[in-house]
Amino acid sequence: MKYYYIGGTLCLLTLCVALEGGGAVRKEDVPKYLKMLQTSQDGRERAKAAEMLGKRGAININDVKDAIEPLKTSVQKDTEAGVRKAAATALAAIGSEPAETITLLTEVLKKDKSLDVKLAAVDALASFGPNAKSALPAIRELASKQKDNKKIVARLKAAQKAIASKKN
Repeated sequence: MKYYYIGGTLCLLTLCVALEGGGAVRKEDVPKYLKMLQTSQDGRERAKAAEMLGKRGAININDVKDAIEPLKTSVQKDTEAGVRKAAATALAAIGSEPAETITLLTEVLKKDKSLDVKLAAVDALASFGPNAKSALPAIRELASKQKDNKKIVARLKAAQKAIASKKN
């Protein structure tokens, strides 16, 4: 019976990995995803490319150095909100150039029309912790506009707390 349980668990894990797209992004795949981010006509493909670049950048920042500027451009200018959201998340995962990225994400938070993109920017800013203190006024402003949505307000307060916390 124990072997059936273990075998079933392994099958389930294998299926999850297969459906997720294979797990970790390889260094060799970075040029493919960078090209997809920059040239694909399909917003879902561009969003997936940004996501994959972020995953690789979280593993090794040097592998995605050439993708940072295109991700910054995407978070500011892409016509699809899903791409802008994925690019914001990717920039946080990569974590390079904190001062520039925090300034950029704060501008996205202030100016983007999509609430999903703004929330992705807030989550990304929270990942920078106390370094993102300059973004607190913009986060507070968004919280005041969302005061009737308790889930969003709670999310914004959690981000504020992460940013306002002291450095270790």
